Amino acid sequence: MLEEHYATWVTEDTFVQIKDLGLNHVRIPIGYWAMGNLTTDEPFVPDLSWKYLLRGIEWARKYGIRVMVELHAAPGSQNGWNQSGKMGQITWINGTTGWANAERTLLYLQNMAAFFASPDYMHVNTLMGLLNEPAAYAIGADNVMTWYRSALEAVRKSTGNGKGPWAIIHDGFLGLQAWSDFMRGSDRLMIDVHQFVVFSPRLMAMSRAAQLRTACEEWSADSIRSTATFGPTVVGEFSVATNDCAQYVNGIDGKPRWHGDCTYENDVSTFSPEYKTFLANFFNAQLDAFEQGIGWFYWNFKTETNPVWSYVDGVKHGWIPKDVNDRGPGFCVPNGYNVRV
Repeated sequence: MLEEHYATWVTEDTFVQIKDLGLNHVRIPIGYWAMGNLTTDEPFVPDLSWKYLLRGIEWARKYGIRVMVELHAAPGSQNGWNQSGKMGQITWINGTTGWANAERTLLYLQNMAAFFASPDYMHVNTLMGLLNEPAAYAIGADNVMTWYRSALEAVRKSTGNGKGPWAIIHDGFLGLQAWSDFMRGSDRLMIDVHQFVVFSPRLMAMSRAAQLRTACEEWSADSIRSTATFGPTVVGEFSVATNDCAQYVNGIDGKPRWHGDCTYENDVSTFSPEYKTFLANFFNAQLDAFEQGIGWFYWNFKTETNPVWSYVDGVKHGWIPKDVNDRGPGFCVPNGYNVRV
């Protein structure tokens, strides 16, 4: 069943679509188990996903698309969420085995970096995410920052300075301002932030007009300030979703925190023209904001059920343009918003 999903969910046609939509990068998440070397108590299928990762990279190469490979799950779980491979307790840095798991993560990163710095991959795999969404608020900001220093050192030990992919750190939910001047002058280092409405009850409770203003003014200011004080800043995840009705978005058994009605949120046929207009405006407002940095990745390219998380559904139903490079003057400035610090 797992291999059937890998074999069919992303195909060569997926990369044809990505190219035709005007997109030039893809972000591919992998768990550490993709590289094997598991302990006896880790219930993952080793090595299988690596095979399909390499297949996807070859299609990206064929269609002129660059790839960011990101370590999405670390031994012990860096955040306790389902996307880290293990829900519940965080035992990455935290706990009696925490630092051992963190050190083990460095070995996986060294192997990834050496592989993608090789002549066969260096021109395709230009970006490498060191770790997705470490929960620095639970692990400790100083601990996560210390580990990131070690991670960049490990990566550059494998690639050599000036070689290999750009390394990308995540803000750890501390906010971009917490990383001002962090490791300034490092060899090709970027920072990634994930900007979502759906994980903030405060943002979900806002009016649509206020959500648009947040994108145009607050998120654009975040990108501008971070670019000035840290350096290259990318938004590695965002969507047009403004509620958390999507299946599994709050975990396998999670319930929506949004107090509205989720009944029709997965049924595009019930979306009003006004709602579709808002989705189009919100997409454009976010691009206006995130392009104050160096770029963005939509989360996700497609989904099983929820259309507002699906880039291809957005194109199909008209709130995302068929060519993202041809979206006119954007939303924020023509509508009087202040897109600057």
